[in-house]
Formats: sequence, C-alpha cells, structure tokens
Amino acid sequence: MEAKQNNLIKSLRIQPLIVVIRLEHNFFNLSKKKENLLSKIEKLSNFGIKNIEIGWDPNPEWVNLILEIKKRFKSINIGVASISSRQSLESILSLDVNYSMSQFFNKEIHIQAIEYNQLVIPGISNIENFKEAIDLGYKIVKIFPASKLGINFINELKDFKKKDIFFIGAGGIKSKNLKKFLKSGYDALVIGRELRNQTPDKDLEIWLKDY
Repeated sequence: MEAKQNNLIKSLRIQPLIVVIRLEHNFFNLSKKKENLLSKIEKLSNFGIKNIEIGWDPNPEWVNLILEIKKRFKSINIGVASISSRQSLESILSLDVNYSMSQFFNKEIHIQAIEYNQLVIPGISNIENFKEAIDLGYKIVKIFPASKLGINFINELKDFKKKDIFFIGAGGIKSKNLKKFLKSGYDALVIGRELRNQTPDKDLEIWLKDY
C-alpha cells in the first residue's frame, strides 16, 4: 500500500486536483448515459485534468465500465469513489486501480483493504479517526466535508500528526476556492457536485493554467 500512496502523492503534487464523477440514476438502463459519461471524461482530459474518480455502483456492469474507461483514457489517473462496504471493496480487486476513497472512516473496511493491498483513502471528520488512520499506516487522508470543517480543523490535525501526512480536502469545494484551500494547508482537493455537469468553468480553467 505504501508504494500506491507514494505514487498518488507524486501524481497529486503535479496537479493537486481530483474530479469526481458519480453515475446518473438508472445509468445502466440507457446507453446514452454511458456516452455522456465518456464525453465528460474526454472533455476533462482535453482541459488537462489528470486525476478522475468514478463513483462506485453495485450494478454488475460497473466493473466492465471502469475497465473500459481505464483502457480508453490511459493518460488519466483513474480512481474510485465511495468504497464503504465489503461489496464495494471486493468489486475493485480485479480493476487494479491506483486509488479509491471512502466517504467516512470505517476501520473494518480499511483493514480489509490493506490486506488486499488496495489504497482506500479514509474520509476523516474527527481527530480520533485521524489517529486511527495514521496507526493503520495511512500517509494520505481525505478531510470530509472540508467546506464545513473549515481551516481550523486541518490545523488541529496538523498539531496531532506524528509524521508528514498528505491532506486531501473534499466536500462542498467550489472551483473559485481552490487556491484558498491549497494555501490554507490542503495538499490536494476533490471537486465534484459543485462543478456543474463536471465541466470546467472559467475559475477552473484559470486555475489549470498553472498546472
């Protein structure tokens, strides 16, 4: 798991942003929705986005979808969002994804992920879970929801950390606030629902010029 953590940190130091895309309702019932998803990813890639997460889905076809995306967009660092159950964890074992994330800390799931050599970055919203994540060997944690927990929370965590930790902020972050969050101590950020239709707006376009 350490190698995967180091590789992700290296990737996010080049461009400290992950765009998360969640599948639409009834995604697998309409072929047009798949076409829309692939089109979104292509647009993001053309804008220079390097890291994209796809939301997990229990549909059996989801695994094939991720394999297709990985094959089609080899220049993008594809990850998986919302790994929070044994079913979701087991579904990514055959995908060889570089990283995935959970919304909240679930010790049982994270221990299992480590046994499977899967990097499932824990969502952290309190100091107790932060300490537990460090004890499990995590060098990367996701602060969620970053927009509500604020800057003071990450400063508290930094006071408690025993070694260098890579902080990813997620939840309610708008593209116009990317610089603000990064300057405040976050090492990378996740943007999703706040980015309308997962298409870069003017603020994101300006930000991307530096990366």
